[in-house]
Amino acid sequence: MPNYNHWEQDLKDSAKALKSIEHTYLPKVISGKIHSIESSNNKVLILFDQKSGIDYIRENETGLQGIAARVQWGNNWDTFTIRASRHTGTKTEFEKRQESIKEGYFYPAFTLQAYFDDRTTNKFLSLGIIKTLDLYQFIKNTPNKVHQRKSDNLFFYVYWKDLTELIKIQEPQ
Repeated sequence: MPNYNHWEQDLKDSAKALKSIEHTYLPKVISGKIHSIESSNNKVLILFDQKSGIDYIRENETGLQGIAARVQWGNNWDTFTIRASRHTGTKTEFEKRQESIKEGYFYPAFTLQAYFDDRTTNKFLSLGIIKTLDLYQFIKNTPNKVHQRKSDNLFFYVYWKDLTELIKIQEPQ
């Protein structure tokens, strides 16, 4: 097995998990063709990932939109989870996204979170997608519905049940 950094293995595992639902569950929450940026060698697409947090591009009859994707394994938490601060002090996705929205830079139009049982079987548990702007406005305007979890970093999380009018959810049938 190649010697990957932890984050590189996470990217590979996430891409594999999402690929397993690209023709079954993913089309139930978002239309169009989904293109992975993380598997691309194109310098501009890699910049979209690194600078704007766009992991996938949605292509439909109207145009193109970016998607930020987070995959987690082990439990079906039914939340959107966002890193709010790092113990190293480097900027987080939360800080970068807020800045991009405020300053008019590229950011993902959608935020997707998917849950699978484990990295080996990738049994699908659930999937939620929301417009990124709606999620960040919800976090700003409804702080009493934003929860925190601290490990070595601080994470915000929002339960899908609190976003019922804003979110599309898919579970196994």
